[in-house]
Amino acid sequence: MPPPVVTPRIERREYLAFGSLRTAEIRTPARPEGQVAVILAGDAVFGIEVKLPASQRLLEFGDELGEALVESGRPVIRPERFDARRDAEGCIKATRQLLAMTAETFPNMPLVVIGLSATAPLLAVAGSKLAAAAFILVSPPILETYGNRPERLELSIAAALGVSPEIAAELGTKNPMQLGAGVAHRALVVNGAADTVVPPADAIGWRASLAAGGVQTARLEVAFAGHDLDPCRETAIDGILSFLEDEPR
Repeated sequence: MPPPVVTPRIERREYLAFGSLRTAEIRTPARPEGQVAVILAGDAVFGIEVKLPASQRLLEFGDELGEALVESGRPVIRPERFDARRDAEGCIKATRQLLAMTAETFPNMPLVVIGLSATAPLLAVAGSKLAAAAFILVSPPILETYGNRPERLELSIAAALGVSPEIAAELGTKNPMQLGAGVAHRALVVNGAADTVVPPADAIGWRASLAAGGVQTARLEVAFAGHDLDPCRETAIDGILSFLEDEPR
């Protein structure tokens, strides 16, 4: 007989964001082991409209990834969507508060931070000097180009990602690719070879920049997959789990 399905414990914890306490959902397996993972998506901190195709389908990937991580024995924390007037500094502070709350909740477990799309640069800025165990970037855009190449603001990437040009430009001027080297000593960059929203070259740039900063960086390019890793999400999730299994426990 197959082993019984064990439902994870679901609870909510608060963290400070944009002047108010916001909630994050925590899913904890019956026997947590390995690392605790924070998955950050644009709907929560950025307030991205989830009806945008690029956002909605990447959120679905985040849901599937979260389920796989919990099934593997890892607790998963995801901030819930809230309404607030956003700015770059507020996004950075909110993410730092979220990561601090995670460390307090699971003080004896290594931390893995996962950024989906435009939240990857945000995590790089907010999580620098965090000393996390690993840093995973999924379909990450290079926001530095918003700071030194203003013409890119007019490209389809700004509208497709749903992040305001002002926030993207401010994050870009903080050099997230450089600061990302201070998040963790290991990193994985995941992208779809057929991504029409964020060019695959951006993922190559992230890997090169992190490696130059001394981070052990791997890149997983998923053949035939788009921005949301569809139709090869299982391949991407298996690659992420394999990367985490390689981390000393």
